[in-house]
Amino acid sequence: MHFTSALNSTLGSAVLCVLIVFDYIRKYNTDAFQRRLFLDVLVFSLLAMAADFLYFLVLGIPGEIFHNVLYFSTTGYYFFQVLAYYYLFLFMDYIINKNQERITGFKIALWVIAVLHCLLLVFNYRWQFYFGITAGNNFCYGSYYFIRILISYLPIVFVFADVLFFFKNIKTYPVVLILCVLVLTGAGSTIDLVFETYSMVWPFFTGGLLYVYFFIMQTDSKIDALTGLGNRYSFNEFISKLSSDNRGGIHLPRRLKRRNPEPPVFKRKKPAESYSIAMIDMDHFKEINDTLGHLEGDNALRDMAGIIRNCARHSDFAARYGGDEFILAARAEYDITSLLGRIQSAIDELNAKNIRPYKLQISYGYDVYTMNSGASITDFLKHVDSLMYKHKNERRRSSDREQGREKNAAILS
Repeated sequence: MHFTSALNSTLGSAVLCVLIVFDYIRKYNTDAFQRRLFLDVLVFSLLAMAADFLYFLVLGIPGEIFHNVLYFSTTGYYFFQVLAYYYLFLFMDYIINKNQERITGFKIALWVIAVLHCLLLVFNYRWQFYFGITAGNNFCYGSYYFIRILISYLPIVFVFADVLFFFKNIKTYPVVLILCVLVLTGAGSTIDLVFETYSMVWPFFTGGLLYVYFFIMQTDSKIDALTGLGNRYSFNEFISKLSSDNRGGIHLPRRLKRRNPEPPVFKRKKPAESYSIAMIDMDHFKEINDTLGHLEGDNALRDMAGIIRNCARHSDFAARYGGDEFILAARAEYDITSLLGRIQSAIDELNAKNIRPYKLQISYGYDVYTMNSGASITDFLKHVDSLMYKHKNERRRSSDREQGREKNAAILS
């Protein structure tokens, strides 16, 4: 019976995790930090599953050797399960905040808790306050087993707190992902505790990890591999949403019955939202590529993308539009001119450091697009693009005039 439970739950879940690992390490991931976090979750989960599988294999078999194997496999399971759950919390927090320094700080706290938990498991060998192994090599709860439960499932509380605290800055899909993983993890553990099945925690938890893996793959398909910003696919998805929402402000419901027609009910749609959308183009980028090579051109694009990423808010949309062009979108209530000002200041600071053998320069155009206005998003983007090139031409004429003045001054001197 125990061996069958091990095969059905633990071993099957472990095989699925191994398949995820082998598939994931063969794929390119634009966020190396996120990649390491998720691989850590998978590795600690596999170690916990291996210990749990060994526990099921020797459970109830008499003998001193099996007694020790049963005890240490249970200890290993509790230790690695805590690490798997806590690293999953780190992964979720990183999805929400994208802050590596914050995760590094959390890691220190995590390992402090893990070491303390390990010491308690060591002391448990003598006093058995967590759990014990009977003479017949069966598992029994200790008086303070609830402490183990609190330590193991504390990350669920942390993630809920994260979601609530940063809710306004999280996009819808990550929230759905996080809640789904929490529900699956909590459901499997609750079923095991209430019905004492001991076979549902890993299938449910692995289902959550599989959902996370699908999320990573879908997210990576929307990321530009060179810059780490959104790519053209993510931009098309964004404007598709704007286009689908861009209908008239009032619509009529269909008549349900012709025989007994009722007066039409007018339903007003939610208030129209407005977005400030800016197109940014890097000046003289072709010259960088032609004179310094494409590798230096790639560095210029990465520098520009890093500046945009650091200046934008969580609620802003940023993508590489194509070549040396980027696009920014922010809700109209957030002044996009201040955002563009921060970007220009960051460019000036980078240029002042003389890290690169060139100076970054940009031209941009922007305007406000109101949803439900009936205006075509395609025509609007053409309009913004023309504003960008107008700004570029103005900058070029201004630069030519400045160079002319410098030449005249040199001649006169």
